[in-house]
Amino acid sequence: MRDNRMGSVGKAVQAGTIHGGVHLNGASRDLTLPCWFGPIPPPAKGFQRRGQAPGPGECVVLCGMGGLGKTQLAAEYARAGAEVVAWITAASRDDVVSGLVGLAAQLSGVTEDPDRAVAWVLSWLATTDTPWLLVFDDVWDTLDGLWPTLSPAGRMVVTTRRQDAAAHVDGRRLVAMGLFTPAQSQACLAGYHADRPHLVDGAEELAVELGHLPLAIGQAGAYMADRRLSCAQYLARWRTRELETLSGTETDRTVAVTWSLSVERAVELEPAAGPLLRLAALLDPNGIPLSVLTSPPVLNHLTAGTTEEDAWDALACLDRLSLITLDERSDTATVRVHALVQRATRERLSDTELAATAQVAADALLAAWPRIELDARLGAALRANTAALATTARAHLQQPDIHVVLIRAGNNLGEIGQVARAFTYFTHLHAAMTQLSPDSHGVLVIRHNLAYWRAQTGDAAGAFADLETLLPEQIRLLGRDHPDALTTRHNLAQWRGRTGDAAGALADYEALLPDRTRVLGPDHRDTLLTRYGIAYWRGKTGDPTGALADHEVLLADRIRVLGPDHPDTLATRHSIAYWLGESGDAAGALAEYETLLPDKIRVMGPEHPDTLLTRHNLAQRRGIAGDRAGTRAELEAVLDARSRVLGPDHPDTLLTRQELAHWQRETK
Repeated sequence: MRDNRMGSVGKAVQAGTIHGGVHLNGASRDLTLPCWFGPIPPPAKGFQRRGQAPGPGECVVLCGMGGLGKTQLAAEYARAGAEVVAWITAASRDDVVSGLVGLAAQLSGVTEDPDRAVAWVLSWLATTDTPWLLVFDDVWDTLDGLWPTLSPAGRMVVTTRRQDAAAHVDGRRLVAMGLFTPAQSQACLAGYHADRPHLVDGAEELAVELGHLPLAIGQAGAYMADRRLSCAQYLARWRTRELETLSGTETDRTVAVTWSLSVERAVELEPAAGPLLRLAALLDPNGIPLSVLTSPPVLNHLTAGTTEEDAWDALACLDRLSLITLDERSDTATVRVHALVQRATRERLSDTELAATAQVAADALLAAWPRIELDARLGAALRANTAALATTARAHLQQPDIHVVLIRAGNNLGEIGQVARAFTYFTHLHAAMTQLSPDSHGVLVIRHNLAYWRAQTGDAAGAFADLETLLPEQIRLLGRDHPDALTTRHNLAQWRGRTGDAAGALADYEALLPDRTRVLGPDHRDTLLTRYGIAYWRGKTGDPTGALADHEVLLADRIRVLGPDHPDTLATRHSIAYWLGESGDAAGALAEYETLLPDKIRVMGPEHPDTLLTRHNLAQRRGIAGDRAGTRAELEAVLDARSRVLGPDHPDTLLTRQELAHWQRETK
């Protein structure tokens, strides 16, 4: 019966700090080795091996400015292998947490809440005898509490542009990455001309002009291979273009020139390549889901009639010319773009072009976000890309009003269990938006979400007070019939009931229904949600038969409007099972739960909070039907899952613990 604006969410809590060993039930499965986690970038055509790979118990920190090939060298070390190899993008703390959570799930077979998963995987890395290699790519923060302890079985590689970022890591060996040597530059260029060695003519002089910068050498090599140019011919073109690029550092100018030649060639071959590169320049350089760059908003932004296949062809062209790295082999196909290439691309955009591109990028991220998140790595990537977009084009996402994708990213944090971080996210977003436009619609939306996540952190009274303050502001600025004002009235009714006033909640919902019907129509999802609230609180006031009748009528409408697999439809089926039992039809309730559970597992996953709710009630009903031992075993499994997913002190977890204690007494 939740209705938080800009997207529904599940119930979750933020776990606290975990001390001591961490055990995951079900985490004792045998690993299938070798085990690979994360999208390791494919090798560049002219890759040059440099440096020494980490030895047992050692951490190698590859440090240096952009464009020196740190990530490529780290990928080479990763491909050299270990029994367990994990690649984690480390540009932010959220990236590392999400990566470690995913690694824990792959190693253990168990999906955990973030705090427990991180604690478990760090403990596993510190104590296992299985040889492992872990890469933290593009570290910016100190990442306190997230560094693994290096045992003799472990090796680690860190790439960073900050020499102090990994300064406190035990067993570290700092490797200052530099430019190619003359021999490495020529060898790299020769790698692109392996089948046409006569085109290497002039490589030494070209390498000098490019400053032996690995990124520029690679882009030049890819361009020459595509156009079948010799190094001398490319140098002539480069020198002509170099005269037009006089601003910036020497590195910036070098990249800008090689970039401009390559972009022009890409657009000649695939006109969509230019707009796609501009979009990629605003997103996360460490990995953009392919689903974002081939989403309907992007296709509509490109030339009329552009298809996903056309977008793919354009991305493949950019990859051939070393402007991006396209990795379609990973579980979540991704596009990587070097930060220097991104900067060179953004610098060519006017403010008007930047604004338009940012809006398309935001729309694309929103379109790629699944309604129900089943892939934690995709969610982490979408959050990272939203954060990158907010950094490169924040003003264009907050004016004249906030883009919905910024709201979606905050809600997603709460949906995956990081409730405290969701509350903090909206606190910061509210402060930023209030400075820009305190009376905007977006500020009101943020305040609504802030109240919602305050409630989820346990402060229901504070959330109720926030909504009571918010409602008159919404009415003043938006009008009494605005959908957001109606939503706030809905949530005020819900929290009134949750604080113990069931009759007051029912009265509030009954007063709201005609307004929502009049404004939104009888089949709008919000109208149906209010009908659900009426049915629920009717039962809680002592009329289970009336509640059952309301839900049965509502179910038919939800199936017709939303479809049989919509979460609201499944919630209605759950309520029908519940009120069947409360009305005295124990057999009917049991049968309804048994029919519902497989559908919830299929649609939402086995450990979604709503699935666990159905498992809890089904176990209870089986006990009433006489299967006391089976009920006890199932409640033990549900208690373990709820403790992990929701936390040990969540009301649902406490309810299962209480129910389990009852059936333990009954089976003695």
